Amino acid sequence: MRHFIVGLLLATSACTGSIDDEEGGGTTEPPRTDVRVQVRDGYSPQASVRVIFQAADDTVIADTLTDAMGIAKAEMAAGSVTVIRSFPIITPPPPEGQRAPEIYTYVGVKNGDLLTLGDATSTRAPGAIVVTVPVDAQGTVKVVTPCGSGQGTAPNIAITVTDCPPMVGFLVTDDQQSSFFQEAAYAENIDLSTGTLAGNLAATLSATNVPPNTTVNAEERVVTGSYTLYRSGEKRIDEQPATVDLPNLTGVEQLVVARIATQGMGTQLVVARDTYSASPALIDASANLIPYIMGNPTYAPTGVSWVQAGTGTADAVFVTLNVTRGAAMGGTPGLDAEYTRLIIAPHAGTSLRMPQLPDALYNPTSADQMAGTAGLVKTTGGYDAIRAKAFAVESIVDATPASGKLVLSYSGNTPPGR
Repeated sequence: MRHFIVGLLLATSACTGSIDDEEGGGTTEPPRTDVRVQVRDGYSPQASVRVIFQAADDTVIADTLTDAMGIAKAEMAAGSVTVIRSFPIITPPPPEGQRAPEIYTYVGVKNGDLLTLGDATSTRAPGAIVVTVPVDAQGTVKVVTPCGSGQGTAPNIAITVTDCPPMVGFLVTDDQQSSFFQEAAYAENIDLSTGTLAGNLAATLSATNVPPNTTVNAEERVVTGSYTLYRSGEKRIDEQPATVDLPNLTGVEQLVVARIATQGMGTQLVVARDTYSASPALIDASANLIPYIMGNPTYAPTGVSWVQAGTGTADAVFVTLNVTRGAAMGGTPGLDAEYTRLIIAPHAGTSLRMPQLPDALYNPTSADQMAGTAGLVKTTGGYDAIRAKAFAVESIVDATPASGKLVLSYSGNTPPGR
């Protein structure tokens, strides 16, 4: 499996890297004039996924399938890209229900884009590896990675993993909440016995400049890439500071996530990503805000509209639209009676036109029932900084750029997402 994954990563890097001539000299590739999509779940490429490349007026540039490496591409200067994912029928249906088709659309793509999309984990059969931890680890020891986890007593901990990358980050925590983080090359036996366990640290979360009728809740997350290793748990901090316990780690990043809700307006998530420091966090509840989405957006077959209020500007709009076909209303839904359209696009006013696909299968109609969520997004680096990974993460929050900020404004209790 490791050789297969390395091949995938090399193939991906070749999309934007350099090429060597026959004498070994390096020449830089000219700028790409195509748009590429890679679909993969975990580290497994997904072949034969339908991808539609369209111009801004919905003219079809290419209607194709991903190849064995999960990649589809088309020569285009700008427009939209839609990825249509359907899933096998499971009999009997799982407790969470059959997974309905998901249709992902990127609006405002540019030549040179490499868009990545997929689930955090694949459906490959899980395997087991053994992790050797320090012998002084106390009681039940938990080992957590982005591709699996397990627990046991020192020194040898068996963990279940699925589709791990060539290099894996391990968070080891014992019964005394002493922990360490270490990366190691993937293998059936991983030796982390020389890791140094360190006790938790206490940090304070507090808020300043809180507007009237506003509540502020915050949490600190320890992350590696887009995977969350640890959460402090959300604490309300608009009335008084809160103390949280954080692991004493190096080699990871942190996301400080503040949820700012103003009565009669809406909710905003203000997120900052930085090198992890387990230090106090002071949230300025009046800074970095963007317009609120007021009330419920209006969903129509051709697009979404909303009312917004407040200062600041947004870079993007993110919409999740759940569609139940009209023919299925009031009866037993067929296998394709429901689907979800997810769209990310540049923010331009208070409406979003939904690109119309070349066949009607996943274009909503006036007979369908539509419901969903919509949010406005602003981030360091603008729309270009989040477009490529918007559908490769569980939440748009996880796409916050390194040493940057992201703000997500939405109405209701649930932010838009997958």
